[in-house]
Amino acid sequence: MQEVSPINRSYFLLKLTLLIAVFFLFVIPASAQEEIEEIEHYAQTYVGEAFHFDGKTIRFKEVLSDSRCPSDVTCVWAGEAKILIEIFKNEKLVGEEIISSLSQELSLAKFFQGNFSLNAIALTPYPKTSRKIKTSDYRLKFKVTEMLEN
Repeated sequence: MQEVSPINRSYFLLKLTLLIAVFFLFVIPASAQEEIEEIEHYAQTYVGEAFHFDGKTIRFKEVLSDSRCPSDVTCVWAGEAKILIEIFKNEKLVGEEIISSLSQELSLAKFFQGNFSLNAIALTPYPKTSRKIKTSDYRLKFKVTEMLEN
């Protein structure tokens, strides 16, 4: 019977250990990843109107300021618009937030259980030098996203 040398045995055990480590490094984390599903709600509301979804409400309360550069003028700075929204849960006011046209995303996590965010898509009409925008003409287009982990 032929004996296996200690060097060959050590080499074999080292290879086996590395193979097992690589297996756990790539296979286990891949199976542990959770799928995240996004539910998106799109809406557009005029000042004073509200959007309702799943017992929650986003109300476009008012335009606080609109210093956006008129579309028929060349400006150095684009300006910004600030609007105030009210947030309701089960018809009870839970908070107010200011959204700027320069901001990207507003987290609603502090108001609703779960992972919700609001993205302002557009505030119309866009200013022109030839006309003054009436408050009642403003319309906010936005998206509310809920992230669900499966």
